[in-house]
Amino acid sequence: MRHSLLAATALASTLLTAPAFAQTVTFWQFSTNPNDIAAWNAIIEAFEASHEGVDVVMEIVPWSEQQQRLVTALTTGGLPDVSMLGNNVVAQFQAIGALAPLDDAFAAYDAENGTDVAADIWPGDRGYYNLGGQWWASPIAVETRALYYRKDLFEAAGLDPNDPPDTWEELRTTAKALTEGTPDGTYGIALATSLDYFTVHNFMSAYLGYGARMLNDDGTCGFDSPEFRAALDVYTGIALDGSTHPDAASMNGDAFQRGFLDGRYGMILMHPSLYRDLQTEQPEWLDSVDIAKVPAGPVNRSGFLGGWPLVMWDASDAKDAAGQFIMFATHGDAFKDLAVAGGFIPGSISLAQGEPWTEFPYPLFVEQLQDARAYQYPSEAIPQMGQLEVDTIQKAVQAVALGQKDIDQATADLCTDINTVLAR
Repeated sequence: MRHSLLAATALASTLLTAPAFAQTVTFWQFSTNPNDIAAWNAIIEAFEASHEGVDVVMEIVPWSEQQQRLVTALTTGGLPDVSMLGNNVVAQFQAIGALAPLDDAFAAYDAENGTDVAADIWPGDRGYYNLGGQWWASPIAVETRALYYRKDLFEAAGLDPNDPPDTWEELRTTAKALTEGTPDGTYGIALATSLDYFTVHNFMSAYLGYGARMLNDDGTCGFDSPEFRAALDVYTGIALDGSTHPDAASMNGDAFQRGFLDGRYGMILMHPSLYRDLQTEQPEWLDSVDIAKVPAGPVNRSGFLGGWPLVMWDASDAKDAAGQFIMFATHGDAFKDLAVAGGFIPGSISLAQGEPWTEFPYPLFVEQLQDARAYQYPSEAIPQMGQLEVDTIQKAVQAVALGQKDIDQATADLCTDINTVLAR
């Protein structure tokens, strides 16, 4: 009897000190870069060390495969607990009830750490991740574009090298002057008009800067406006002036970036990593490269806002542990190490305002992120966002740049296309 009592006491003691049950959090991570994978492994190791009884199992699902894998898993089962996701499709999955809200995870993290994580998220990300008054994602990376320009080519064209264009109208004038005033084969700006993300990433800064809206308050297309027509005119006018590559309507962003690195353009709107590439390649004109904010329109200065967050899938059976992992992985020192390894600006404002993002070229990009916005600003993201940016806006730009449609016809057709998608 005594032995049975001792055994029962020992068992009770063990149950009190050990986790109630072990939990496994499955995590789909979309980067195949070895440095990123190593950084994520470090986050997982640190998380498991501080959260006894929780195991995180990471599976690498390349970005090129993630959409199809997720859609298939929604149908057949096998969704992860946590995954990365493109910022433009969070609303798509949230609308069908596939995601779990993160408000409780935010609140728990704030209570434990004395923080306000919602206030530490970039203003533009609210339009992507705060839907219907709830948070559905916690940002990892943010991205915006700024204007790289070559002072030596400005001087060759008789332009003030310390006075880059500040508005879209000035950008058009400057691009033309650079094209005409520099050697043959050099164009004023690397500006896409093709069916490529590089087009909408640049053009959205113009249409938002002119005060155009993708969506009216009633949820229909808002582009049928004088503001949008003016933005489309100035943007495509750069191509029609001959101030970018003549094949701009069929070139992608990688080709334009390569062209700038090869010295074929005087200006380009691009992200911070371009400067890292310049430092690696060391062109003879590297010291003449400077960076300015994205041009403003008559109404505001709006930067492109890219990025990706972590989300929790509603099918998860380990929501508490999954929420804890999401908050751990998107805040604090482990997250900082991930951002440094990945070479991206973190989705945490307070973190991005510290080292190493205080060194050139980052401060200007960090400052501009306060004015970086989602495509559909000031509206919340909508489920059809991913389709609209690809299938409609870029087609309108390309058609005008190729002379296939005038501004009015392209705008009218664009709104017809958008409203057709919205009505499905």
